[in-house]
Amino acid sequence: MSGRGFTLVECLIGLALSLVVVTAGLGAYVTLQRAFLRLEARETSGQSALAAVDRMRIDLLHAGAGLVEEVRLGLLEPVTAEAGELRTVTLDRPLALAGGAGPGATRLFLASASEVSAGRRIVLRSGPAGEVRTVVRVDGASVVLDGPLAAPYPAPETAVSLLEIVAYFVDGAAGVLRRRANASPAQPLAESVAAAEWSYDAAAALAAVRVALSVEGAHAHGTTVFVKNAALAKQP
Repeated sequence: MSGRGFTLVECLIGLALSLVVVTAGLGAYVTLQRAFLRLEARETSGQSALAAVDRMRIDLLHAGAGLVEEVRLGLLEPVTAEAGELRTVTLDRPLALAGGAGPGATRLFLASASEVSAGRRIVLRSGPAGEVRTVVRVDGASVVLDGPLAAPYPAPETAVSLLEIVAYFVDGAAGVLRRRANASPAQPLAESVAAAEWSYDAAAALAAVRVALSVEGAHAHGTTVFVKNAALAKQP
């Protein structure tokens, strides 16, 4: 440095050193930002997966609720675990027949059909006889079924139940775990899902679920549930 200021060489050296310091600082900032975003994505996806597993646990705990006799007769399974879908069945609400229905009938007259809509499933039970049918149309207080009844169902002795059917599946293209109740649109529960696995041991009444995430470093979440209503149906 001369008496009149910095020389050109000194200025260039200082500028070069400043650029090195700034570049190093920017590199560290970018690295830390990427690490933070990865950590945030892992935390967010982990929390959503954990919430999804808890939602499945609740549905499995309630599977078969209000339908123990129907399960005992083999009219339906409280839990169905297939390769691409986990399904639970519970009682939505009981219905009352306004008049009996004989074999071959495709229409049921109900005391009220205000809570019934096309696409919903119902189960009829009278003594040891029973069957599950789909509602294809609602006409006032009567409903039209997807097929003829196989047995007689006198009004006083027949239990008619409107079913709530919940299904879980993975939208593979989007990596989203979804939940669908009855015929309503499927709602997203968790994103960045690499795979969702489920199984059901009917003999032990045990259901297991596991959700694996595609986010680097994210842990899989799962649970095992004792389906108490299925176990109650096995009791004499």
